[in-house]
Formats: sequence, structure tokens, C-alpha cells
Amino acid sequence: MSVLFHLSDLHLGAGRGEQPEILDALAAAVARERAQRGRNVDLVVISGDVFESAALDMPHALSAFCRLHEALTEALGAPTPFAVVPGNHDRRVGGLVGPHRSELWSAFAANAPRGVFVHGALDGSPFLARVVPHTLHRQPFWLVAYDSTFLPRGLLGAGGTLRREDLLHVAAQIGRHQPDWPILVLLHHHLVPTPLTDTDPIDAGERSSLVRWGVTEVLPRLLAHADHEEWMMTALGAGSALTALHDLGRAVLVLHGHKHNATARSLDATVAAQGDVLIASAGSAGTASSVRRAATHRSARVWPSFNVVELEPDSVAIETAAFGWKGRSRGEVETTPLVWAARSGSQWRVVPVPRGPRERGPKLAADVMSVRLERSRRPGRWDLAIERRLTPDLDARVPHYVETLAPLAGGAAFVRGIAVDTPHDLSLGFEPTRYLLEAGAYRTHAEALRSQRGNAAPYGHVELLVRYRCARAELRAIGLPTRDVFASATDAGSGQQTVLPIERDDGAVIVRLEDCPARTVLRLHWPLEDVAAAAPKLDVPTSPRAFARARARRREPRRLAVGARGHG
Repeated sequence: MSVLFHLSDLHLGAGRGEQPEILDALAAAVARERAQRGRNVDLVVISGDVFESAALDMPHALSAFCRLHEALTEALGAPTPFAVVPGNHDRRVGGLVGPHRSELWSAFAANAPRGVFVHGALDGSPFLARVVPHTLHRQPFWLVAYDSTFLPRGLLGAGGTLRREDLLHVAAQIGRHQPDWPILVLLHHHLVPTPLTDTDPIDAGERSSLVRWGVTEVLPRLLAHADHEEWMMTALGAGSALTALHDLGRAVLVLHGHKHNATARSLDATVAAQGDVLIASAGSAGTASSVRRAATHRSARVWPSFNVVELEPDSVAIETAAFGWKGRSRGEVETTPLVWAARSGSQWRVVPVPRGPRERGPKLAADVMSVRLERSRRPGRWDLAIERRLTPDLDARVPHYVETLAPLAGGAAFVRGIAVDTPHDLSLGFEPTRYLLEAGAYRTHAEALRSQRGNAAPYGHVELLVRYRCARAELRAIGLPTRDVFASATDAGSGQQTVLPIERDDGAVIVRLEDCPARTVLRLHWPLEDVAAAAPKLDVPTSPRAFARARARRREPRRLAVGARGHG
């Protein structure tokens, strides 16, 4: 069996005060995962965004990588080969602003520690793909390093380029008469959109006011969705590249990063002699992004993570190892199965894995939020009167719980009747906590369209962010204007979504989730007031009790009523 650790998006030199702590925790998590497997790691691959910016001071940037490499080598317990490809942040200022630069990456390639293979700066080579020498890793697979960051024109862009010819060149080098090994392709950019982040707006908060104005106001008027990430984050030619990967006629495993989300996709061959393509992305190993865009230092985060790939002759198993880096979470590692597949020649046969991380048990017995919707003074909005109740689990250590209050634009937050600056960190104890989000939810689609510049879904929602795992999470809403309500649970890290049943009790609409994983978002959705009449109606029971009553009614024989009630 070959064991690979797949790291991505380190963003060294980002200037964030917490990054040294995260990198220390990364090394500790690597040591733990290696020890748990009881064997050495055969290869470490890094799929881009090693550095935060192509404009970093070269000596400081190279020194930062060398320190990290030394710490990881010590954690791995033995000298281990590394294979590294660049990301958009390694080529542009802040990963976004051009022109395309090569100086930092070329210096990195020339000064990388021994045993680190750096692709993307091969003496000015115009080829984007290269078969990594087998002498580097000595494992039974073909490793192809692809520089997807090639973007020679344009002053703005975080995307890249994928060329079919480079993959054909690789195919010619590998040939069909070599050992029947799978092909691992290492690149930065994604080949298919990733969940959650594919609809994220561009985060221009740290840019100059001119750039923010251009991104949020000018670009969307010229190009639809231009204020969202996906239009400028993809690599041109991804569709052709996927076809070329199928045409390699072998089982292909693609490892990438870029979007800071650990996800997996399986693309089966549809034509004879083609091979299947399995795609796995890694989260960020060097940063911890906030679950909500309105972030504070204490707001809920998606833990940094890396993937562990176990490749056997007839199967592959990939897990995500997410690790805590501060406070009580320091030293904790949560492993989540990402994908498992059996291999037969050029085909992958995927076997579904359990949903959610392997966790050691709940930290809370219950996390309950009650929301009362009240008509706001602001037209087209609801005020949200919220009560939050946490119940500790007596058998587990209780975390310090902070809820970040971040109302919609134009709204406000009040705690004990006093307005607070937002976003605001509200400490929650084990007594009921009450607060008000004024104008905290949309009531009409017209107001949502006005506030979001015409790009708003015709649904309102209230949500509960379950920060720590708990035995029972519950969200209840009172005062919803319609019976057409549906519910969901979303894993804030992977984007996996589940539709949940709802219950009704004395005017409240309730959604519950037992054994709720950490960083899960429960939502109640409904059509907004001025479009609710147009929503399609489906007369189905909304709770197990209602379903049982409806089934009992269907089983009852029909009776013909004759005469007055009570007689017949």
C-alpha cells in the first residue's frame, strides 16, 4: 500500500497572527496520523498556494517553507519525498491581481530542500504537465504534475489553463504497454465546481477602495455574476482536460486544492477503452476560514485540514484529517472518510462512505434555538427575537461557546435591549440567552432583490449554526407566514446537504438533528411573502406523526353518510 499525505493552500506569509499556531498544529496532526497508521508515509504532495502572494519577499518566503518542511519531516519520522505544484497565489499578487509572475516560484524551485520536486519553473519550459520521475517516490503509480496557473494575460483573475495537448504528451510518455498502474494527477485548480464556494461572492474586503468598487459595482454591470468567485476561479479547458483524462485509458485519480474544501467526485467512462476519473480536493492546511463571511477572531471556523490517501493495487481510500489549533481544540484531529473505491483495470467502483466525521462523542447534550418572527419597521423585513439554550453533556468537557451576531445589511443587533456593533461575539452560557436581530430576515422577494442587487432566491430562512457537536440540535421558528416550509442541514466544511423532516407544535415549526456533527448549519426555508402564492404545492405529511395519521386515514373504509350527523 502507498500512503500519501495531500496538503494544499498553505498560504505561507499571509500575515495572519494565528498562522504559526496552525502550522505547529499541522505538524502535530501529521505526526499523529502517521503514528496511527503504524508505517512511514511514502509521499507528500502539495497542490498549490504554497505562498500567499507572488510579491512576497523571497528570502522570507523561502525560509518559511524550509521551516515548515523541517517540521513536517520531523513529524513524518523519516525523510519523505515531496511533490509541489503552484497555485494562483504563487503567481499573482494576493492570488488575484496581475500580471502573471514567475520570480518567486522560480526561486523556490531553485532553492527547495533536497527531496522536494517543484514543478512549474523548469528553465522556462512551455510545457504545463510533466511525469514526475519514478525515482522520486518509487511507488506503483504514475504521478503527473500539472501547472494549471498559466494565465499570461489579464490584470485580474484567479483561474488558470488546462491544455489537452499537454495531457496527450503525458499519455505518449506513459504509453499503454507499461505496468497497469493508475495515474495520479496533481494540480491546483478544480475540474468541476466545488460546493458552497461556487456561489461565494468575491471577497474584496482587504483590497483598495478602487478595487472593491470595481469588483462589487462595475464588473457585475458588464458581466453577469462577475462579483462571484466561480467565473474567474476556474481553469480554461477543464472540460477538454477531463475528456483527455478519460482517454488515457487508465484509472485516474486527480488531487487538487484551490477552493479550501475537501470534496470528492467520481466521473465514470462512457466510451469503450476509456478510464474512470476520481477527483479529490483538499482543504486548506495553513488557514482556517470562517463559516460565515461576517467574521470575527472568535467566530466559528472550518478547521484546517489535509487528506490522507491510501492507494493499494486494487483500491483507494481517502480521508480528511481536520485539526484544531487553538484553545481546547489544540491537538484534536477529526477524520472524515472522503471516498473509497475499488479498482479493476481502468475502472473505479465507488463504495459510499459514512457521512460526517468520526467523532469521539458529543460535547453538548443539546443546542436549541427558538426564533420568533415579528414584522420589522424596515419594509420587507422580519425582526428575529431569538432565544438560545445550551445543555451540557455531563460526560464530556464543555466548550466555551461564542455566537457571532451578524444581521443582514441594514439590520442591527440588540442584546438586553442595547445595540451592539456587528459582527459581535456573544458569549453563551447554560442559562437561556436572548437577543434581537432587527431586520434580520427578508419578508418579501422585492426587498431581497433590492438588497442583493437583483440576484436573490425567492426564499427566506432562519438558521442555527451548531458550532460544537451535540446529541441533539433543534431549530424552531414561530410566526412563519406560510405552511410551505422545508428544512436542511449543511456541513459547513464539505458542503454536504441533507433535507430534514419538519414537525409542528403549537404554532412552531421545528427541525431536529440527532448526533449533530460540529459546524453544521440547520435551516428552515420558506417562499417569501410576495411570491409564496406561486410556489408549487405538494400535499404531503410534514412529520412522522402526521404521516401515520394520513396512512391510517387511507386504510379506513369509506362510509356513506346519510341524513343528519349522528344518524345513518
